[in-house]
Amino acid sequence: MSLRVRLVLLILLVVALAAVTLSAVQLETLVNLLTSDAIERSNLTGDQVSALLRDHVERYSGDYPAPQDLAEIKALWNAIVANDSGFHRLLTQMMASPGSLLEINIAGENGMILASSNPPVIGAPLQRRQNFEAWGNTPWYRRLLDLRTRHSDWEITLPLGVGQQDQPVFTIQVVTSSVFLREALRPQIVWLGWVSGGAIGLSLLLTMLVTTRALRPVKRIEDTIDRIAQGQIAGSQPDGGMSKEFRAVENKLNLLGQKYQGAREDASELRLNVDRLLERMASQLDVATRLSAISRLTGGVAHEIKNPLNAIALRLELLRARLGDPDPEVSGQIDILSKEVLRLDRVVKTFLDFSRPVEVHLEDVDLSALTREVIEFVTPQAKGTNIQVEFSAPAEPALMRGDSDLLKQAVLNLVINAVDAMPEGGQLRVSLERGRAEKTDDKLILEVSDTGPGILPELRDKVFQLYFTTKLGGSGIGLAMTYRAVQLHNGTISFKSEADRGTTFRLEFPANVQHA
Repeated sequence: MSLRVRLVLLILLVVALAAVTLSAVQLETLVNLLTSDAIERSNLTGDQVSALLRDHVERYSGDYPAPQDLAEIKALWNAIVANDSGFHRLLTQMMASPGSLLEINIAGENGMILASSNPPVIGAPLQRRQNFEAWGNTPWYRRLLDLRTRHSDWEITLPLGVGQQDQPVFTIQVVTSSVFLREALRPQIVWLGWVSGGAIGLSLLLTMLVTTRALRPVKRIEDTIDRIAQGQIAGSQPDGGMSKEFRAVENKLNLLGQKYQGAREDASELRLNVDRLLERMASQLDVATRLSAISRLTGGVAHEIKNPLNAIALRLELLRARLGDPDPEVSGQIDILSKEVLRLDRVVKTFLDFSRPVEVHLEDVDLSALTREVIEFVTPQAKGTNIQVEFSAPAEPALMRGDSDLLKQAVLNLVINAVDAMPEGGQLRVSLERGRAEKTDDKLILEVSDTGPGILPELRDKVFQLYFTTKLGGSGIGLAMTYRAVQLHNGTISFKSEADRGTTFRLEFPANVQHA
């Protein structure tokens, strides 16, 4: 279904709803006015009949002997009303005026009709109808439905008594006809039907004309979008009577088309770059595979070198023992050989440690308790160099999955480096806390801070490199081992350092969350 058809149907629906609503309001007003007017007319007629009846009885009561009691008064009044033909003509004349009244009846105490605007019912029992005022209090749509479907009549009754008596002597009944009310309402309903139908027809015609013109810019914008989807940039076109709002939308669409075309070109270039990157990664993967093979090979070579080094060290010790107290020059040469053998042995051992895969034995580890053990181990050494040690951790266990030996070595390396960075004393702060990660899992954050001289900016990129050290006599493997241990536990390690203010290393590990 096209936009034009949907728009036409929507406008017709809105107009139809408005017409129905207004017609309903008008019908409610008409029904209420018609009902209230008819009830008011009936009540007025009843009051007039009551006044005429009293006046008529009082006027003709003197023509009869004076009654002795209440029963004779009632009998006299009934006789006057029943036998006076002039009063009957008055009732008939009151019905001559146009309106919805059907008949007027006056019944006696026994319920028999004494006088009526409809002579054939005189002497018959009074027929009771639905109370007109009660019907007038029902909802207007119920009254309208009754007028359309039912043919019942309604009554207004007025009791007329004698003196202070509660029991009425006469009952005045004013009957209203539903047929007369319906005929009075019919022209109004027909008029409303014509007005509503005309409004809907006129709205259909106007909608067809307006939508044809109003949707012309929309069709043009649709064509612009199609050109953008095909990668074509729309050129300058005459506005064709478009409003400034649609013209602004078209201009923005043209601008969007230019950006879209540029984005497509960028995407093509990005795809080309990704393909090149994939080729490079494949090449690097091949290199990594070769390096792995070389690592296995060099590992074997290093292992073969270690055995001769051990043999050389043993022979040097035997040579020193056999020489006894050799010449100082010879002894110095032997010492040099021993130191070089030890250095080569240390280098080979470190190389073997980093070339062979590490077996990680995962278990539930309380990082808080593990760090506390490291602090207790280092505290005597720290106090010997006038270093104040502070440690803070949460009261509850800080559980994680990890290898306790690797984690302890990693933390110990950081703490030892911090102590070595403050030979003249200072403050060592170690803190452990639980932080919220980007996802829903928790993480454990361990920070080791010192107040040493800090790390020079030009050396910070080399901190985690193997064999790099700034300490005199250092091996340069501590931070490299710490970095590897953190990586093996899916953690991260970072640091910040300020000159003459110290260094802070920050370790983050995923916590072992116990879900309820």
